[in-house]
Amino acid sequence: MVALGRSWSPEELASLLDGQIAPSARELPITHIAWDTRLLLPGKNTLFIALRGQRDGHAYIEEAFQKGAVACLSERPLPDTLPHIRVHDTWEALWKWAATWRRRLSYPLLAITGSLGKTWVKEWLSYLLEGSLRVVRSPGSFNSRLGVPLSVLSFLPEADIGLVEVAITAPGEMPVQARLLQPEYGLLTRLSLTADTTFPSLQEKLKEHLRLFSQSRWIVALSSLEGFSLKTDCTGLVYEVGRFPQGDFQWEPEKNAWHLPDSPPLKVRLPSEGEAFWQNAFLAAAAAYLLGVPLTQLQERLQTLPPLPHRLQWLQDAYGRFWLNDTYHADYASTLAAIEELCRFPAAPKTVILTDFSPYTEEIHHKVVDVLKTHFSPDEVHLIGPIFSRIGWGHTYPDKATFLEKAHLSGRAFLLKGSRRFRMEEVLGDLTGYGPGPELYIDWEKVYRNLTRLRARLPQGVQILAMLKAEAYGSGDRLMASFLQRQGISYFGVAYTHEALRLREAGLTAPIIVFYPGQEPAALFQKNALEVAVSTWEALQYWAGKVPLHIEFDTGMGRMGFRPEELPEVLAYLHTHNAEVKGVFSHLAAAEAPHHPLTQSQLEKFALIYKAFKETFPHSLGHLLNTAGVLSLAPQHAYDLVRIGIGLYGIGSDLEEATALYAPILRVQAVKAGQPLNYGFRSIPPSDGYIATIGIGYGDGLLRRWAEEGGYLLIGGQKAPILPPLNMDLTLVWLEAGQAKVGDKAEVWGPHRSLQKLAEEMHTSPYEVLVRLSHRVRRVYTWGQIA
Repeated sequence: MVALGRSWSPEELASLLDGQIAPSARELPITHIAWDTRLLLPGKNTLFIALRGQRDGHAYIEEAFQKGAVACLSERPLPDTLPHIRVHDTWEALWKWAATWRRRLSYPLLAITGSLGKTWVKEWLSYLLEGSLRVVRSPGSFNSRLGVPLSVLSFLPEADIGLVEVAITAPGEMPVQARLLQPEYGLLTRLSLTADTTFPSLQEKLKEHLRLFSQSRWIVALSSLEGFSLKTDCTGLVYEVGRFPQGDFQWEPEKNAWHLPDSPPLKVRLPSEGEAFWQNAFLAAAAAYLLGVPLTQLQERLQTLPPLPHRLQWLQDAYGRFWLNDTYHADYASTLAAIEELCRFPAAPKTVILTDFSPYTEEIHHKVVDVLKTHFSPDEVHLIGPIFSRIGWGHTYPDKATFLEKAHLSGRAFLLKGSRRFRMEEVLGDLTGYGPGPELYIDWEKVYRNLTRLRARLPQGVQILAMLKAEAYGSGDRLMASFLQRQGISYFGVAYTHEALRLREAGLTAPIIVFYPGQEPAALFQKNALEVAVSTWEALQYWAGKVPLHIEFDTGMGRMGFRPEELPEVLAYLHTHNAEVKGVFSHLAAAEAPHHPLTQSQLEKFALIYKAFKETFPHSLGHLLNTAGVLSLAPQHAYDLVRIGIGLYGIGSDLEEATALYAPILRVQAVKAGQPLNYGFRSIPPSDGYIATIGIGYGDGLLRRWAEEGGYLLIGGQKAPILPPLNMDLTLVWLEAGQAKVGDKAEVWGPHRSLQKLAEEMHTSPYEVLVRLSHRVRRVYTWGQIA
């Protein structure tokens, strides 16, 4: 489902598309468009388009209306009681609609095409342009015959530039896309170097992609296209991007330098390494520079590029191990990218599990084995399939069944990658120690967007400390730490020492503050470069002179910290004992109430404390604001450092919730009215109907009291009341006929009920709901893929 760039009336659409409108459709404004009933949400004024493809969308029209569509675009006659517009061809109508909207857009489009990296480059270019230009862009990876017109229809009427992805599958498709988009600028990402039956040569593949830019003013492309001169064969200006000394824009990773055509080299340190990362980053940077983004902004933004939005998915399993899951597709380029991603992950030892991939030739598989040999020992690699078996390096298995029977796996971080023919997704649960059970999805795209929004409220130079206590609010501290460190987070905070040590073992290198240390051996803190928060005289006397300190003052919270009147004595003690003071801080009791007299009193007290510390310890960092404080009190009271925790997950105004909890339906059965069920025979069905058994219970973190007080789960967006009592492992819910089947997912919170709303129903806070989740709940880390 996609939000349209503007509202459309059915009469306007019917006239535009030469369609026949049903009387029942005339008064319905259309604000969203859907083509798949699984994506429909109620209350969105959505038009369902019945498209013919592998499945005929006309077979799902009734279901679309049941799930919330307010109107339908159809080729078939429908009853007048169903709001619809009938057209000759729904595909043709969709493209005509998009072409009309494209002609009405007053701003230029930049089209991005190529075999690899289109979405990465688009998202990074949008990030680099933010603040300089108003940008609209294709949602997700919408670049197909369906995705391109939907992208155009999603564009707002007012912007400075639109970024649109384009993919092709056969010769002759690109001129059609070019006529629709008419891009003023172009960007060509990497092309797959392997020939196929569609494009027998790289030359033919390249020529077809370049047809998109036949009328473009300029194109940005990689300089490593052997045997083809873009500058000779393209009509517009061509700017080539390559590794020093090739191209107009050159990157030199050995010196962290970026060479531009008309300015001195720029020092740039990217948040990650690898050829694919450098190529995509500097393709985006070159386009941003040509579009007028200042070099200072580019230099700053390149250091905090968001993670690569690809199909790779990180999981944390029942044993605390980490899995990089890409079981949906495998070819040479994506296999190298997955290996590169695993190598960057700090946890060790590592294990690789790969299947044969496309193209299925020994030559290309030998190349992958050569790459594996540079990073791993044979004992760390498990290769599945007849081609890898013939090569005979590492542990080899002719098929998946043999692998499952004979493989002995060890390690802390695993790559599982396979082509579709091997269906490795079927064994992921067994390998990770999880059967069917609850899954917490963490959407890194939304975490990143929340971080960006919070950063935007801070003055330049203010650092961010990410709180990772209680396993990063239940989301899994080690993978969150790895992700956030790549986003340029400069400090991390935990409650207890063992949390900090776990992060160091996982490879986190940034400074960590332990806020509630005991009196552990100082050598342990020194060895692991840990800093401590000190809030009592006993702690100060133990830690002063041994490790870096952050001094806490109690300005009104009443929980921990020195009293403000103790300030002179604390400063004197720190000075005489040669303490290394890294910071001074306090906690606000009600940061969300900035005008409350007690909040104002806290602000005044801390301002005096901060002034005194800066006079004595000028390099010390003042930190006062948490997420609520950043949203309500920044930038005035940001000082040198802010502490962000729950805001990363979208709890707070103007933030997006970044988590969702689902559990599988294990059984559906018919029951009779009055039939006693569940422990103590306490559940009595009110009528004949159906119940479902859901794979989640209070052992996973749900509250029994909530279930007793009318709690419910959501299945297909519809309420499924819980039949109490809640079990440790399972939950019974009441279903409507046909509402669900075995294997479907029940939503605890997510798109249809926010975490904030669930917490209110449970009479608690989102903090408690998250941290109650047990280790039995599998953590799944995605980029924009929460269903």
